[in-house]
Amino acid sequence: MPSLPFQFDDSTSLHPRLNRALILLEWLSGLVALVLVLSDQGFVRQKESLPGQELTNSNWWLLGLTAACLALPVVTLPVRYWWSRTRSTFLRSHALLVTITLIWFLGAIAFSIPTATMEVIQEEIAGTHGPGQGMIFWTELFGLLRGISSLIRLIRWSTEAGLSPALVFVASFLLLIFSGTLLLMLPRCRPEGLPPATWLEALFTATSACCVTGLNVVDPGTYWSRTGQCVILGLIQAGGLGVMSFGAFIALVVTRNIAAREAATFRDLLESDRLGDVSGLIKDIIAFTLAIELVGAVAISGLWSHLPLGEQIFYSVFHSVSAFCNAGFCLHAEGLIGRELRPEVWGGIALLIILGGIGFGPLHNLREIASHQFLKIFMPQKISPSIGRMRVSLTTRIVFRVTIALLVGGAVVLFLTELGRPVAGQTIWQQIANAWFHSVTLRTAGFNTMDHSQLTPASKLISIVLMFIGASPGSTGGGIKTTCFAVAILTLRSVLQQKSHIEAGGRTIPQEQILRGLSIVALSLTAIIGCTLILVIVENKPTLFLDHFYEATSAFATVGVSTGITPSLKPLSQLALIATMFIGRIGAVTLVVALAGSASQVVYRYPDERISLG
Repeated sequence: MPSLPFQFDDSTSLHPRLNRALILLEWLSGLVALVLVLSDQGFVRQKESLPGQELTNSNWWLLGLTAACLALPVVTLPVRYWWSRTRSTFLRSHALLVTITLIWFLGAIAFSIPTATMEVIQEEIAGTHGPGQGMIFWTELFGLLRGISSLIRLIRWSTEAGLSPALVFVASFLLLIFSGTLLLMLPRCRPEGLPPATWLEALFTATSACCVTGLNVVDPGTYWSRTGQCVILGLIQAGGLGVMSFGAFIALVVTRNIAAREAATFRDLLESDRLGDVSGLIKDIIAFTLAIELVGAVAISGLWSHLPLGEQIFYSVFHSVSAFCNAGFCLHAEGLIGRELRPEVWGGIALLIILGGIGFGPLHNLREIASHQFLKIFMPQKISPSIGRMRVSLTTRIVFRVTIALLVGGAVVLFLTELGRPVAGQTIWQQIANAWFHSVTLRTAGFNTMDHSQLTPASKLISIVLMFIGASPGSTGGGIKTTCFAVAILTLRSVLQQKSHIEAGGRTIPQEQILRGLSIVALSLTAIIGCTLILVIVENKPTLFLDHFYEATSAFATVGVSTGITPSLKPLSQLALIATMFIGRIGAVTLVVALAGSASQVVYRYPDERISLG
């Protein structure tokens, strides 16, 4: 039976119970600091104190309480160090908390000493000359960092405790959505003078961002302030990579290792073959993401060359992250309509979407092969004899073949189905560019270069099929995944060839994976049909059946393309889309496994008996 998330290894302390109490106190102080910062930034500061003015009593109280939470480890860490039986590794295992506390403490001392140099620094980082503004900015910045680290630590405790990987995965996304909803409800997330977002608007946007979908009930470019857009950007990045990936990466950077149970959890979630692959894969996930998003932001920055430099950088980074994470959030109300011939769109954004949908597993596999070949040619003495021959995995081969087939085939079919619809002023090159980008974005991205409400019924049906298949496993996209689609096709081929097993690329696919793949298809169809049924009943608009089907598929596959009906849907219909986006992001099978819990091993088998299948 797995241990609870709050059970710790007491063998490393001379006073186990007191040590455990101090650990929980440190963790709770981080959460309290986060709540205090959000309260001040979202409510008290906006109502009572503007930048540059003197701080009110409420501000000073919140500042004092936040500082007390941050200062707590200054007392508890030395005590725990003194009690520790493993002092040689204590600082390394608590490096993140020690670093945050030390930097904040030194900065707080510096800000409390009025000097000309500190006034200049205060103006640069806090943007104001107001008394105490530098101190409150510094304290709240590190309060935010402490709060985030506490949330990540909670998830890591859960994985280390041996809880079900599926349950931890589902819980991490629920926590992220809940946190994002609260953040978006803060007054600062709306433009000045406008009321805060309603709970449904905030919940829908937070779910869409965390599940990297892109469906919206409000226009992200005008409804949310720059603060709100930054919150959405953070939710997209965290949702695309997963909160657990961030937590594991921080553990690898700070302590250079992750617990065996935590590694096992990631191995199950990432479906890695070897436990030793997990650390390398996590590092590659972060490295690939940051590198691709940075290069992508530079590549597409020309779309906003007419804006001031600061705005151009923000728009470039926002849309690069949104594209690579397959989120589809766009800060333009019209999307990318009219820009289909820009190379930044059909080339830059399209390539970001494709790379994000390939999956980190295949990219990691190709990186390992490239590194091995480089060492083999230039530094053969560094190759370990135990490594053996590196090969392209079956998953990588299937992913690339199916991806290329869907991209090219989808573009051709969509071009042909739209030929019969006259579009005023569009050249043949614009139609080709639109068909290509539409085929790419249906891989769960959500950007648009044309009005989806004007698509022909045939185009909408083809789009629904492409959305249902979606991206690849281990990627930022959704859908049933390319490998699952391939398994279904291979199963059909084996049935037609009267084979009792499934073969692909000189390999036999295990029976349990076949069953899992077919289960994913069945549960996914059930989720989409269920959501469509709710929309049809609640909205009671028979003429919009295809649009409702289109919207439900877009939500489940976390695509985000829309025929424009989402903002006008009734609250119950929007809640149905929220639930469908969540199920689509975590996976229908994962949700069922998380709710069902661990199944006992069956040690018996009944006799076989054939049934009629028609």
